[in-house]
Amino acid sequence: LIIRIVMNMWRKLYASTCTLFICCLILLQSGYALQVTSIPPLLDVPTYSLATRDDDDGGRTCMNILTYATPVSILPDRIWSIGLYKGTVTHENFSKSKKGVLQLLSPEHSKIVALLGGKSNREVDKRSECQKLGFEWRSLSSSSFTDSHNSESTSTSTTNNKHEEWPELLPNCACYLFITLVGNLIDCGSHDVALCKVQAIMVGDGKDAPSSTYLNTSSLRDMGIITDKGRVAE
Repeated sequence: LIIRIVMNMWRKLYASTCTLFICCLILLQSGYALQVTSIPPLLDVPTYSLATRDDDDGGRTCMNILTYATPVSILPDRIWSIGLYKGTVTHENFSKSKKGVLQLLSPEHSKIVALLGGKSNREVDKRSECQKLGFEWRSLSSSSFTDSHNSESTSTSTTNNKHEEWPELLPNCACYLFITLVGNLIDCGSHDVALCKVQAIMVGDGKDAPSSTYLNTSSLRDMGIITDKGRVAE
């Protein structure tokens, strides 16, 4: 009797083992094959312009194009991460002042992407050129930070809320995020990453919330303004 029980257990174990082996063979033969590629995914992301001030040059405003921006936390503070290309005036300004305005561009701003993203502030007067294209830079109103319904945080310090300490802005952006650096810049090679606290989220006159219509990299590629590598087209 004991021998029969042992034999039955052995047969069941053998059958289970054979079934598992066959399943493994099937998985190996029909497995999902992967291969290495050096081509990154072609993403569609919002397009921003980061406005900064050069306090060593009379508070002169500088603007660029920035697509490496994303929220990473919401409590207790709203934190965003941005990538700053090294060697640019924007990088220098933000490193020194530790603040800026992240402007979510509207579709109409496609006309100035090549200017803001393809030219250096050392080579061209972007303020003047933007004005020629119908986008005159505007100083922040002294009442902006007292309008509490537009403020992201009512606990924002008065030091960060002095309107004259912030850069000029583009008109008609989908929204404006007033950000300050948290900690130190993080060296990531070609770019430094900055973790930033959102001091306030603001929208233009007559609006109650950010516009859901904004400029993105997919539309810029379709218009031939940027390449598949994310650079301004020649």
